[in-house]
Amino acid sequence: MAVDHSFWLKKIEKLDELYVLCSEYTHHPFVVCDEETFDDMAYIFTTAEMCKAFAQQFITDKYVLHEVQIEKEMIPGVLTSFFLLGINAVMFQDEGAPVKIPLEEIAMKPDLEVPKNAPIPEANPELQLTGLYFMQELNRPGEKSAEEKIRLSELEAEMAHYLLNSRYIVAFDVTDVKGDWNPEDPNQQVRVPIVSTPNGHKFQPVYTDYGEMQMFNRTAIGRKFKMTAVPYERLMEYHFKEAEGFVINPGGFNLILTVDQMNEMARRYAE
Repeated sequence: MAVDHSFWLKKIEKLDELYVLCSEYTHHPFVVCDEETFDDMAYIFTTAEMCKAFAQQFITDKYVLHEVQIEKEMIPGVLTSFFLLGINAVMFQDEGAPVKIPLEEIAMKPDLEVPKNAPIPEANPELQLTGLYFMQELNRPGEKSAEEKIRLSELEAEMAHYLLNSRYIVAFDVTDVKGDWNPEDPNQQVRVPIVSTPNGHKFQPVYTDYGEMQMFNRTAIGRKFKMTAVPYERLMEYHFKEAEGFVINPGGFNLILTVDQMNEMARRYAE
């Protein structure tokens, strides 16, 4: 029997702000798979206090979570962006018990086939979702039990399927290039972006979609980038020698892979 969510939909539309429960490690909403329906859910709340209180139940499982405030004018866009992460439902809590709502009932669902197949990928919800699940589990602190290691291996395999079958945005900073950029001219002043880890290791950033590229480079005001879309099996052709490997979505789930790990991933999960 269909459930009428109209009361909650109207309430969300009237909110001045909304709070999203996010993962400290993925910089995106904390996602949970409903054990009964297999919906991939995010959690949203009307107050920060409610969000913080709800997050307490995950402390024993060592998830590091925080709340993110969304202003009224940003709520529709943020909810729509959940589709790009593969999320298809939200658990909404106001004053009573949480209520699960299908995402398409509170947000406009975009046609994902067009942005996925664009010359520069604008969406990759399958890789985003499996990457979020994997990184949420990988980054939980402490020694993992045998059962947790098995689960992590399963999540890695799910992610690897999409990892190896995706295209990635490789960006070049051409701000200092005079005239038109010629990729075959080694004398042009092209900068290859590099991300340094806290322990000094260097990795070359690539992105699953244009939104991730924009998010990570939002502070690069005045810089000019050229982009190309590259399948996984050709990424090494674009590898900058000073980098130890690639970091996928450094502003998002932040998956770091050395060159050896890139090759091992391709060997282990080749179909």
